[in-house]
Amino acid sequence: MECLLSFIKEWGALLLSSLGICGGFCAYLRHDRKIKEQELRLNELQIKQFEKEEAKEKMAEMKANIIHSHGGIAKIIFVNVGKNDAKHVRIDILSSEEEMSGIYLHGSFGPYDVINPQSYREEIMSLCEGHNDTIRLKITWNDEYQNNRSVSLTVPF
Repeated sequence: MECLLSFIKEWGALLLSSLGICGGFCAYLRHDRKIKEQELRLNELQIKQFEKEEAKEKMAEMKANIIHSHGGIAKIIFVNVGKNDAKHVRIDILSSEEEMSGIYLHGSFGPYDVINPQSYREEIMSLCEGHNDTIRLKITWNDEYQNNRSVSLTVPF
């Protein structure tokens, strides 16, 4: 027993200090691993964000709006609100003949070679009394991101 007490007096402080240092080192390694995992996840998220931004820079985005003029005349405007040119823009009318009664189109919609970013094309329509209050369209275009991108819209009068 006396031998044990003597050993503890001589080596106890050193053993406790060594255990404290080892425990601190283990805690440091565990914390460092968590930090590195978080950095890896953040880097992956940043890369995905940059890829999304890069894709948006290559995209055109088409919208349509109708503006009423005087005497039953309306203009339908096809706008590129994207950041790249919309090329070979095609417009298909999805509304049925019945839904189109009372709406007379002056010519056909498109195709348009190019609609630049923040630019538009417009077409004229005549509206008769009792016309439907919406027109359904499908706009298809090519851009740097992808060919034959499309959007289906229901445009209100």
